[in-house]
Order: sequence, then C-alpha cells, then structure tokens
Amino acid sequence: MLFQTGSDICGFFQDAEYEMCVRWMQLGAFYPFSRNHNTIGTKRQDPVSWNKTFEDISRSVLETRYTLLPYLYTLMYKAHMEGSTVVRPLLHEFVSDRKTWNIDKQFLLGPAFLVSPVLEPNARNISAYFPTALWYDYYTGANINSTGEWKTLPAPLEHINLHVRGGYILPWQRPALNTHLSRKNPLGLLIALDENKEARGELFWDDGQSKDLTTNNILCKFSVTQNRLDVSTLQSTYMNPDNLAFQEIKIFGTRPLYNVTVKHNGMVNQMAPQVSYDPSMKVAVITGLQLLLNESYTVEWDDSIRDEEKIDCYPDQHGASETSCTARGCVWEESNSDVVPFCYFVNELYSVSNVQYGSHGATANISLKASPYSGAFPSTPVKELQLQVTYHKNEMLQFKIYDPNHSRYEVPVPLNIPSAPSSTPESRLYDVLIKENPFGIEIRRKGTGTVVWDSQLLGFTFSDMFIRISTRLPSTYIYGFGETEHTTFKIDMNWNKWGMFSRDEPPGYRKNSYGVHPYYMGLEEDGNAHGVLLMNSNAMDVTFQPMPALTYRTTGGILDFYVFLGPTPEFVTQQYTELIGRPVMVPYWSLGFQLCRYGYENDSEIASLYDEMVDKKIPYDVQYSDIDYMERQLDFKLSPKFSGFPALINRMKANGMRVILILDPAISGNETEPYPAFTRGVENDVFIRYPNNGSIVWGKVWPDYPNITVDPSLGWDHQVEQYRAYVAFPDFFRNSTATWWKKEIKELHSNTQDPAKSLKFDGLWIDMNEPSSFVNGAVPSGCSDATLNHPPYMPYLEARDRGLSSKTLCMESEQILPDGSRVRHYDVHNLYGWSQTRPTYEAVQEVTGERGIVITRSTFPSSGRWGGHWLGDNTAAWDQLGKSIIGMMDFSLFGISYTGSDICGFFQDAEYEMCVRWMQLGAFYPFSRNHNTIGTRRQDPVSWNKTFEDISRSVLETRYTLLPYLYTLMYKAHTEGSTVVRPLLHEFVSDRETWNIDKQFLLGPAFLVSPVLEPNARKVEAYFPRARWYDYYKGVDINATGEWKTLEAPLEYINLHIRGGYILPWQEPAMNTHLSRQKFMGLRAALNAEGRAEGWLFWDDGKRINTDQYYLARFSVNQTTLLTHEKFNNYLTGTAPLYLGYIDIWGLSSSSITNVSISWNTNNEEVFANYNSTTKILSVNMTDKKISLHTFNSLTWSSS
Repeated sequence: MLFQTGSDICGFFQDAEYEMCVRWMQLGAFYPFSRNHNTIGTKRQDPVSWNKTFEDISRSVLETRYTLLPYLYTLMYKAHMEGSTVVRPLLHEFVSDRKTWNIDKQFLLGPAFLVSPVLEPNARNISAYFPTALWYDYYTGANINSTGEWKTLPAPLEHINLHVRGGYILPWQRPALNTHLSRKNPLGLLIALDENKEARGELFWDDGQSKDLTTNNILCKFSVTQNRLDVSTLQSTYMNPDNLAFQEIKIFGTRPLYNVTVKHNGMVNQMAPQVSYDPSMKVAVITGLQLLLNESYTVEWDDSIRDEEKIDCYPDQHGASETSCTARGCVWEESNSDVVPFCYFVNELYSVSNVQYGSHGATANISLKASPYSGAFPSTPVKELQLQVTYHKNEMLQFKIYDPNHSRYEVPVPLNIPSAPSSTPESRLYDVLIKENPFGIEIRRKGTGTVVWDSQLLGFTFSDMFIRISTRLPSTYIYGFGETEHTTFKIDMNWNKWGMFSRDEPPGYRKNSYGVHPYYMGLEEDGNAHGVLLMNSNAMDVTFQPMPALTYRTTGGILDFYVFLGPTPEFVTQQYTELIGRPVMVPYWSLGFQLCRYGYENDSEIASLYDEMVDKKIPYDVQYSDIDYMERQLDFKLSPKFSGFPALINRMKANGMRVILILDPAISGNETEPYPAFTRGVENDVFIRYPNNGSIVWGKVWPDYPNITVDPSLGWDHQVEQYRAYVAFPDFFRNSTATWWKKEIKELHSNTQDPAKSLKFDGLWIDMNEPSSFVNGAVPSGCSDATLNHPPYMPYLEARDRGLSSKTLCMESEQILPDGSRVRHYDVHNLYGWSQTRPTYEAVQEVTGERGIVITRSTFPSSGRWGGHWLGDNTAAWDQLGKSIIGMMDFSLFGISYTGSDICGFFQDAEYEMCVRWMQLGAFYPFSRNHNTIGTRRQDPVSWNKTFEDISRSVLETRYTLLPYLYTLMYKAHTEGSTVVRPLLHEFVSDRETWNIDKQFLLGPAFLVSPVLEPNARKVEAYFPRARWYDYYKGVDINATGEWKTLEAPLEYINLHIRGGYILPWQEPAMNTHLSRQKFMGLRAALNAEGRAEGWLFWDDGKRINTDQYYLARFSVNQTTLLTHEKFNNYLTGTAPLYLGYIDIWGLSSSSITNVSISWNTNNEEVFANYNSTTKILSVNMTDKKISLHTFNSLTWSSS
C-alpha cells in the first residue's frame, strides 16, 4: 500500500493554464505527496512564475497545509503502524450511506478532514456531499448545518472548500517557510465537537527523520467529554528539544467558555488562559496556554453562564435583537426571566500592557483589541487609554482611566486630595492588582483578603460618548446611589437599573430625580465597609445584578474612581466627606420647626398662621414663603399682594423667628418695565448661551408674561405656551455670575430703591436648579445638536425617549468655567445646582452678617459643604413616610446632613392620621418642615383640631428639648464628617439584622426613633441591637437587646429610646430657639451594662459665620461620678453663662443612693436628689444654684 502519493501538480506535459493551475495548487496542497512538476519545453508553472494573485493563493493554501502537517504526519504514522488510509474515500467512513459509494470528487484526509475541490473550468460554485455528521467550515469554524445531503458551496478562485468533521481533534502547528522552521513553532489543537459535545484525536511526534520509530518519539491522545480536554502522553521517549507546547486551542461548535482552568498532574496550574468567542460562528479560542508536548494535562471549562453573571451587551434604548446582539460579538440567549439580559458579553474589547507598580501607585496602558466588533458599540471607540492608580492615603486610593492623547472633559469640582500621597506600604489597608484578559482592577482589603472591587469582568468599553465598566461586589449589601427614590435602604440587586441625571422629577421609584450622587457604600460579609465614588458628571445609569455586580454606563468624561476602606460604615462616611468636604455647619435656629406652603394668597395669610401657632403655643422657628411673594413669579420682585410682608418679617423676627425665601435661577427676559435682574445680567454676560458666543438659550419656567391674565382652567401645556415668559439661565460657573447673583440678593434683602420692600430673610431656598424648564430644550426653535441631545447611548432615564433635553436646556448650550474654559451643558448639566449653592450661601452670609442656611433641590458630591437638601416634591401618601427615612439615610452617606422631606406631603390632600404620624416622624428630621402645594388643603399643625395641635406641640417640645444634642451632632458632622441621621448598621455593623433595617433610624449614636409608618397601626415592631436601651419618656431599661420587640404606639405617641452608654445634653423647650436657648440645660446619662456613659456638647451663639467662639465639652460617667472634660471654651463666661439645671442618671444598679454632691469652680456641695429605686433613676435639680456649664466639674454619689 502506497500512502505517500500525489500527482504532478499543474501537469507534466503541455503548458498549464492559469485557472487550472490555481485549482490544482489548491487541490495538490492536500496530496500527501505535494509536488509541482512539469516537463522540458513547457512554460514555468511554479507558484512564483505567474503573478501576485497566484502567489497569494499559493501561499495561503500551502500555509493551510503546513498548519495541518502534525495531523497529516500522524495519519502517515497510523498508516505505517496500522495500515489505515490517509487519503480516504468517503465510503470508508460512511459505508452505510450508499451515496458515498459513488463519490470520487471529494476525499477525506484521515477520518476528519474533508476536501471539496473545484475540478472544472470557470466554476465558482461546487456541489459537495456531506454525510451524516456535524461538519464545520475549516476557515471560520461555522457549523454548515448540512448533514446527509448535497450542498452547493461558493468557491471563488482564491478558495478551496475544506471542512472538519465533528467529533475529532486535529493537532496543528504555526506554519513557516519550511518544516525545519515550522517544527519549532507552537502547537495547537482544533477541536470539532460532535452532537454530544465530544471529540477525540491523536498526535505522533518525533524528530521527523530518524529511521527508528521506537525511540525518541511521543504519542499523544486527546479527548473532550463533559467540558474537559484530556491531553494524555503515551509511550513518551521524546526529549522535546524545542520545548514545544500547545499554546492555542480552537473549539468549533461550542457555547461560550468560562472559568477555564488547567491542571497538571491533578494540580491546578497557574496559567492564565484567555478566551475569545465568536457568537455567530460558535467558535471559542483559548490562548495563554503552555501545555508542554511531553506532559499530560487536563483543561476544564464551563460552557454555560449563570443568569446572574451575564453582563448586558445591549442596554440601548431601542432594545436588542439577535441580529443586533451578534453584530457586537455578543451571545443571544433568551431567558425565562425578562429582567435577565438576552444579549451578553463573551469577549473582551481591550488589552493591558506595560503594567508598572510603584511605591505610591501603579500605571498601565490599555489598548483596544483588533476585532470586527470594536466599532459596534455606541460612539467612536478610544483606542489608547491610560490607567493611573494613586495610593493617596492608607485608607483611600484613586484610579483614573483616561485618554492620554486627547483632552477630555473632567469634573471641575474641587476635592481635598493630598498634594502628595501619604500612604505607606506597611500601613495601607489595601493591595491593588491590575489584571489582564479581561482587563480589570482588583482592590483587596489587606487585613481580611476580601476583594472590595474587581472589575475583571467582560464589557469594559471606552468610547467618546459611551463608557462602561463593571465590577464584582463582595456582598449584596450595597447602599447609596442617588438621587432616586428607593423602597429599601439596601439596594435591590435583582437587575435594577437606576439612571442619574438631574431632572425636575418628583420622587418615584427608579426615576432619576433632582440630584446626582454616583457613590455607594458596601458591606463585606465580615461586616467591614468600604465606599466608592465615581467622579463623573455626565448622564449615566447603573445596573445591579445578583452576581453580585454592578455596571456603570456613562455618556462622557473619564472614569475617575475613589475608594475608601473604612473599615466601619462611619469611618467610610468620614473618609468620603474628608475628600468632598464636610457638611455645612447650620445655624441653631435652622433646627427649629418650619412652616411653608405654595399657595399663600397674601402676607395676611402668613400673619394669621404665625399668630395662631403662637397662640396655640406650638414651637416653631422658621416661616417660609414660596414663589407666592414674587410678582408674577419673578425673582427679586415683590408682589403687591405681599406689600405687608416686609413688616411681617420684621415683626416675626423681633419675637425670635426667622424667615427663608425661595429663589429660582431662571430670569425673565420679556419684561416691559425695568427689571434690573435681567438688565444687569445681560450687561455682565451671566446667562448661558449657545456655543461660540451665540445668543442666550431661552427656556420657560415660572415667570409669567407681563400684562396678561392667567386662565387657570387651561391645561398645563397651554398655560406654558400662552402665559410663561422666556427665561434665561445664569451660568453660575462664571465669576461674573456670582458677583451679579450676590448683588441681586443684596437688593432683595436691603432694597436701596425702596427700603420698605426690603425682605430681611435669614436663609434662602433655591429651587428648580436642575435646571428645570417647562419646555424641552429651548424656545422658540428647540435644540440643534441631535447627537448631544439624543446621544448614541441614552441612559435609563425618565422620558428616555425624549432625550437629555427633556424638561431642561439644550445640551449644546455652552458654559464657562472660572478659568475661562468652555464646557458643554451636556457635560456639566448635573452640576448646575451645585454651582448655584455656594454663591447663594456666600450671599446669605454677606447680606445677613450671620451663618444662615441654604436649602437646595439639586445636589452633587460636595453640595453639602454649602447647603442642606429637602427630599423634593413628595406626595401625601403613607409610603412616603418610610421612604423619607431611606432618603435621609442616603443623603447621610452623600455627606449632606441637613435633610428631611416635606412633612405630610407636598402633592395631594393630606389625611389626618397620616399627617399625625408624619408630624411625629418629621419632628426628628434634621430639616423639619411641613410644606405642601397650591390647591391642596392646609396641613399645618393648627389647621386640623385640638388633638392634632396637642400631638404636634408634644412631639415638637420633645424635638426642642433635644436640640442641644442635635446641634452637637451637626457640629460633629461639620468637623468630623460623621452622620446625623444614622442607619442602625452604622453603629451595630456586627449585627447582620441591622443591615436591612430602614424603618427605624438613629440620631447620632444614641437616639433611636421607631415611628409608625402604616395606617391604623397602634403597635410597631422595633429592633433593638445588642446594647442597653431606655424608654425616652420613662427612663427605664426596656430589657431588650439583640431582638425585635412589639411596642405600643397609640396615635399620640412615637417610640423613642436612648442607648445605654451615652449622655445626651438637653434644654427646656420654648416657642422658638431664641427663647429655648435662654433656658436651663440638662444632662441625661443612660448607663451601659458596665455603669458607664459619655457624651458631648457643642455650644456657641448659634449664628456666627465663623465657629471660632464656642464651648466644647465631653461628659463621662464612671460608676459613681459624672465628670466634665472641657475641651475648649472661649464662649461661656460669668457674664454669658449657660446654666446647668438638671442631671439625670438612668440605669443605676443600687437599691439606694446617698451623699449626692456637685462640684463647680472651687465649690463642692451636697445637693438634694431624688432616686427611684424601682426605675433606677437618679434626678438632680440644681436650677437654684445657677451653675454655668463651663464652671461645672462633677456630680458624685454614693450607692448601696
């Protein structure tokens, strides 16, 4: 039997014809004996004797032959040893198929490689027969979906049809110019799976020239079953002088591969296999291998991915289809769940190189891989990127991914970044690893080994207007991201998508609302905490999936992440606010109760409300006016209906009250009478314009046209069209705008033209500053840049179909930063409210000479440095009570301490019981304001009945009693970054039960609020973490620790508890803080199980701009003594005292108390005290002593 056979390629006699010789070269490349040969006197027919096309065709087909030589050599060995055929008729493999008995225009090499050549002139198609089996196109790996049938195949001149039979493994080798060279090249395997996803094959290898086939050779067996490739070495005597190894494996007919591992001698090898996958061809390629020729290995993989691990490849607005999905190189697989992405990633898009680690950080180059899919994603891909990791502090690091070759927009918000990294390798809480294939960054907590960030997930994309990065999370306990209404404090990881883009949108589930905070805090399974900020201000969304993982998708800028390692939730918040800026220090009066509504008819209505509140002795400090006080809703113009408002303000302030007014940013440009705010604005060029010094961008908001009568019966859109004036929007980035804005505010406060119209406000409330517009984009003609207003990727936002300009400005609008840089509104839209807050706060302080307060609707990281925030235009509905707690806890994480929702709801008529419960809850908001909209019923405390008044009075007196404690918490937040409204998990993170609690909250570490949040409830389920807890009203230990407890909650009652181990300063309440601050102070010490407690008091005049004159003290109880540890005092004096009138010690264990004495200054005096042996409360009244706190030293007692 002769197996080394073949004919003279292109013929021996006569001149060869071009096309025939091409086809013969293609066929002859698969002869075992492959030789081009002709006779004397005929024209040359070797490959280089024709033309470049012939050369290219010859090179290509011979490279295919050389690639397959290991397979062909093994066939020759098998023929030699066993007598099997090399060139094999189809009938030899498929004799049961009678069609094969007559086939002689196709042949097999061995059992697995089918050659279907063109054998006729001018043919560009061939008819090929495919016996019953799986057959794959050799070049693409595609299953040809033909079995037991003839098929017409395209066969252009440069192509010969080659197919691989399913169920076989073909060894191959990278080709070269000759076998001497190719035999030194890396090996590979081509695995063609059969219907059972199995395949087998062999490789015989020796030095290729020795006579003796019994020594110095190797026979490898390959088999694939159940997602496992076994490479077995038999009869190996081969020394492998070229260190040959299998470096690449191609698998035809497979699903995507995941979790590829290599084992050598049963042990997992540290190779890092990389997988690419072609979903249209169903071909996987594994690279990064080094399977040595003379060793045995197993390679294992998963060919299925859990739903929760799928990274969405096609989140685009108009939805995915199988065609659009595979066009991105992704896999389409429908799921039983409509929340699981049908289209998901299987390939990486970027590669990493030049990874460098230094003492203070790391760098790497990130490059777009050559791929037919690289341009298939929204917007133009950025091909070269730079990664920069900076170890700023031991507990904080930053990593940036940016375009090193082209300047891109970066967020112009100043951060408190160290001028030079201060971390040290020994003290850092983290290690960083830059990972390859796919690219990822791993941040690992040193102390525990927990990976807090791992972005080595598929899908990383960096295009001009579409950037995406995903990360695994260490647990499902993630909190934060806003501003959007959450139904639970813990984020629901079940495929939720939240958009972030500032919008005039009342709170609603999954709706992007007023502010943007791309920040979250995460808990690790052991209770450690970390935080992550993405400093990016473009429109974005985040997807949470149950892997657990999250995916960021943003529409511009760069990726600029900051990671905080805590390790406690409070430390994380403190580290975050250290970066973005600590929360503003509020004036004392701002902690009083506040009243407002949109829809006051005139100043007389406000006056009547004020007088009634005073008459009913219900504490309150601040009266607001919404846009009602403005003439036609014009900023800085007083309505004739409110001509008496200046005098009313002065009257209220004379009695200790304060006043806050609203201002909107939009300024009318349609006035027929002088309107200095607009005129001066134009003169100072403060308004947002179109690019290249274009005209003003006009919108429509609240101001009405002059000289018109509004018909309120018309629909809203008709009213906007007919009655709303054109308005211009100040660009608060500009230095000139801040100057202009402050001047207008000064004129409002102290009207130089008409002093009688001066409005002596104490704070400002800035609304509509997303910025909001009642039209989409601009009037009269709309927006001009379709790409910016409807970007290639439109995030999951409310009114997604209407684009980014929905209810706001055109995205092409141009703004100017303080340094003169020009930026698109597209990039800085989310910073509009942020940019307005600081100049407004500065204006308040400049015109009032006092600390003042600003309440802003739109916020961004660091807004809390200058203002507080109310939770927006909520609804008078029961569910909003609980959501307000969640909202406040979110904003505690965001570094905005002064928060609260509109008590009793803004929209719709409030219902009696709901408003009672909301007044009780809202009495413990840091920002405690009852507010509702025009056209709804009154809901202030004196608008219901006597019972409502009594309940309101009682709970507000409790609030006012606790204001010294609350004020101290605000000071701690301002100086240390600690939270005021505090989730229970912040104090009890070792108690996993607290990780899900969001219907109770703490004020600071010690004051627990357990409100009723449901109708008709007269009991409430409350959780008490592991501590000693005291009933606030009775002072008795409730004997509950680490357990849920059912508490009585009659309508007039809210459950309040104090944590053992803490001392709360308090003060006798009064009608307002001006009066209450003159009352006696008290100290309430709730002892822990060890008989200890401590607490703080910060005190100043409550209104100075600079908090440089103050009293700060720590108090402690240890067994039988309460001590003062004064930290600082330049405020309290003998002529400016703060009298300590009461001391209560809760939780004493004694049966009796004797010898109670007090020490102050140089005095030590025994005092009368009351001790209740049943309640275990010691009460001391020292009001007659007139002891100022700064002179108080201690209280001691003896127990028996």
